[in-house]
Amino acid sequence: MGDGRADRFDAPFIVIGGVLAGAFALATAVLFRVWLSSDGGPTAATLSEAFSLFYGAATGLAVGSALVALAARTGPRTPTGAIAGLLGYGVVLTPAIIVTAPSDVSVAETVEFVALAAILLAPPILLGAAVGARIAGYRNSGGYRRSRR
Repeated sequence: MGDGRADRFDAPFIVIGGVLAGAFALATAVLFRVWLSSDGGPTAATLSEAFSLFYGAATGLAVGSALVALAARTGPRTPTGAIAGLLGYGVVLTPAIIVTAPSDVSVAETVEFVALAAILLAPPILLGAAVGARIAGYRNSGGYRRSRR
């Protein structure tokens, strides 16, 4: 059983990784918004902007949680990456969504939107954490080396 270090989470690493994952998601969302802008009518432009921001946030959180899971020093890698991704959403993206909400949207509607976005962004976070943990497990097992026969 050892000293139990493999069962414990590295809390400072999760917090730092979560904030960095959230910042990476916010930056990716803004970058996707700029790159994928639409010159169509107002409805098409609004939908294009919304999807660009969502896909940017999903991509950023998936990559961020994968990197946290890949670099985790102690504890289970997949939950570490998933917790960091959810923390990044809660600490960085949630305040950004609330602050940038239009003035004609009530606080209750903004909170509902934040909850819906959390549900929609959970699968990319879990996928990123699982991929990062799998890559780390494959890398640490030595399975990528060729046999010397």
